[in-house]
Formats: sequence, structure tokens, C-alpha cells
Amino acid sequence: MENRELILDTRGQQCPKPFIELVKAFMKLEGRGVVKVYTDDETCMSVIPKHAEEVGFQVVSMERVESYIVITVKMEGGL
Repeated sequence: MENRELILDTRGQQCPKPFIELVKAFMKLEGRGVVKVYTDDETCMSVIPKHAEEVGFQVVSMERVESYIVITVKMEGGL
């Protein structure tokens, strides 16, 4: 299967909106691939990992880049 990756720029949105957009992104990817979430909401650093695990996503990394955070999330099993 091809390697699929999306960048989801949710800067300016408050959680849980970025998480909802993350779920929609994985639906477009048919449950397989990598999504990089760009956010400036600090709450997402705890909300996304917690809820991602509950629905079968894997948070690969979280890093600060300038004035925002990049949360990389992977899903392999399909929806």
C-alpha cells in the first residue's frame, strides 16, 4: 500500500476541533497513513494523545516549531 500523509493545519482552532478534524482526515485516508496536526492550542498536547489512543491512532511525535506544535499521528489498521 502506498504511504499516505496529510498535513492538517488547525492553528487558530481550539480543542476538541483539531481532534475532530484529525478523525475526518483519517476517514479520507481510509484509516491508513500519517497525519501531521499543526496547532497553537496547548490543550491539544494532552487531548489528542488521550483520545487518539481510545480510537486506535498512534501518536508518533509531538514537537514545538516556532509558535506552534506539530503532532504526528499514525493509523495502520483501517477504520
